[in-house]
Amino acid sequence: MKRFATIMFAAMLGITGVQGQNSKITTAASAQYDREFGKAKQAIDEACMHEKTKLEAKTWYMRGDIHNDIARDTTGRFNDIANPADTALASFKVALQQADVKNYKLKIADGLFITYNIFFVKGANAYSAGNYEEAYTNFTKANEANLLQIDANPLASLDTGVMFNMGLMAEKTNRTVEAIGVYQKLVDMKYGEPYLYSRLSSMYLDAGRQDDALKVLDSGRKNFPTDKEIMTAELNYYLAQNKLGELVGKLENAIELDPKNAELYFVLGTTHGELVKLDSLHGKQHFDAAVTAYNKALEIDKNRFDINLNAGALFYNTAIELNKRMNVLPLEMEAEFEKLKTERNSLYQNALPYFENAHAIEPKNTDCMIALKEIYVRLGQLDKAESIKQQLDSN
Repeated sequence: MKRFATIMFAAMLGITGVQGQNSKITTAASAQYDREFGKAKQAIDEACMHEKTKLEAKTWYMRGDIHNDIARDTTGRFNDIANPADTALASFKVALQQADVKNYKLKIADGLFITYNIFFVKGANAYSAGNYEEAYTNFTKANEANLLQIDANPLASLDTGVMFNMGLMAEKTNRTVEAIGVYQKLVDMKYGEPYLYSRLSSMYLDAGRQDDALKVLDSGRKNFPTDKEIMTAELNYYLAQNKLGELVGKLENAIELDPKNAELYFVLGTTHGELVKLDSLHGKQHFDAAVTAYNKALEIDKNRFDINLNAGALFYNTAIELNKRMNVLPLEMEAEFEKLKTERNSLYQNALPYFENAHAIEPKNTDCMIALKEIYVRLGQLDKAESIKQQLDSN
């Protein structure tokens, strides 16, 4: 009988120990309800260290939930508790590893959603303050919390926006390899941000990965066929590869399929404009083709500032080159000088309506006004030149 009594007494001690630790969980829950988070933290931390309760998902879930509350508290009473959101994230991770987690997965997922929001707000605030390193850290943790939330509840949504922010901050803090990895994942998911495609293609080009750059550009053009940033990136790609002729062919094929697309004509005109400088043998053909393309674009959308500006610049920049040639002619070559002057003024006359249209669309654009003032002076329209000068001075 004595032996049996001893065994029973030992068992009762074991029960008392478990009950003692369960009381810590009860104490933590009660203190949390009363917003006594310091007391709640102490009780739940003790429960997490005890052999009996440290293997229960509930214990770690509660620790995460309490630290979420501490992180969101605005009274300042718990500022001495360091990095509560980090502790919450770590606690939920441990909770997910426990054998009995199936009974708490949805609660853990809800808790992780709160943790994710805490880190996201911290990341956004750091970004607004220009602290990209801190923003990167917090967006990365927000993404981790979001992924763990999905692990706990597969019906939860992946926040691709926080992934994009994480990639953007990785780029701004010179974590190029990581930025490329994040951006590529988003491209694979057809993320709806044109910047992603133009920037990733440039990063691939910088890394010497031309084929990957082209794949990203093709995907971008497919998803955002009229986006100017992607078109510019594509132009830069073919320019870097010395394959602008190939781009011309692609654009012409695209125009056949979509003849009312002003953007396609715009990029075609810009491409031919680049070829004027690169292919001097066929410079005249490219110049004429650029003018034709710009005019086609303006027939579709006459109120596009950038198309008017580029078309005017095509004539204007050619006139500037003639000015340079005129300035170095010796005095005895007056006939050649007058011939170049006539050609130059003709170019200015052709540029003028495009710049005037552009100025009417965006009256405050300085580049446009500077070009207009130069043209008016060269053509002897001094009243108009003075008017533009006054606008520049007041701009």
